[in-house]
Amino acid sequence: MTDLTYLSNQVLDAIRNTPEYAEFIRLLNQLRENPELYARVDEMRDKNFLIQQGDIGDPYDMMDALTNEYEDVINNKSVGEFINAEVALCRMIHEFNRNVTAGLEIE
Repeated sequence: MTDLTYLSNQVLDAIRNTPEYAEFIRLLNQLRENPELYARVDEMRDKNFLIQQGDIGDPYDMMDALTNEYEDVINNKSVGEFINAEVALCRMIHEFNRNVTAGLEIE
């Protein structure tokens, strides 16, 4: 095992031991207890990702349409808690990635 592989495994263990990850997993498991709601949340997240990543039209109009289509999902308290936990986890990982790349001379 290379040093980098070993260190990346340590980083994974460190992430798995954060309160952000624990909360994300707790809420994910809670959401999975309702398969229909979980499926709707997953659809919404997929569509949101495509809107954010693609050149498929006016993103503002598309986000409005997405909000209207999934209004019942967005207004669900457990979904809101899950999305907030997911965002917190992603921010933590993003900050880690930013710190790593800032220390490298990549152009």
